[in-house]
Amino acid sequence: MIFNRLSDTSRGSVRAAFEEARMLGHDSLGDEDLLLGVLRADEGIGAEALSSLGVTLEGAREESEEMLSDALASIGISLEDVRREAGDAFDMGVPEGRKIPFSPRAKNALVGARKEMRRLGDDHLGTEHLLLGVLANEDGMAVRMLARLGVSSGVLADRLHGLRSRAAG
Repeated sequence: MIFNRLSDTSRGSVRAAFEEARMLGHDSLGDEDLLLGVLRADEGIGAEALSSLGVTLEGAREESEEMLSDALASIGISLEDVRREAGDAFDMGVPEGRKIPFSPRAKNALVGARKEMRRLGDDHLGTEHLLLGVLANEDGMAVRMLARLGVSSGVLADRLHGLRSRAAG
């Protein structure tokens, strides 16, 4: 199973991704939640690469919110109006006991991460592999979030490989 190969930092990032998905009210864990999880856990090559490119957890959360607002606006719904009208009753979070499954894109990202781990000849799946798996979903939410934050997939992949090489010696 892929989860047996996760490094401690990757395991922490996946746990953090579930916390982000729950907090944001996502009914499934998406590739954007994996990105947020790497940022939230703030460990490993993946977090270092994102940080070095100016990507922060707060900025990525804001971008996720903006993308949701834009999507709703495209069908005539104002997120701000919904929040204002609902007042204190508005809570997008998922209740603690409810299970959140992996979305198809998140599953593909994890499969891609495992492929990257094998291609690179590594024994454990690190945060760099998680992000490379996320980047393989070119039309995914995470890639679009990064682009809106001014980070291209190619630049991030290059940074991940460079930091990985530096860490290897």
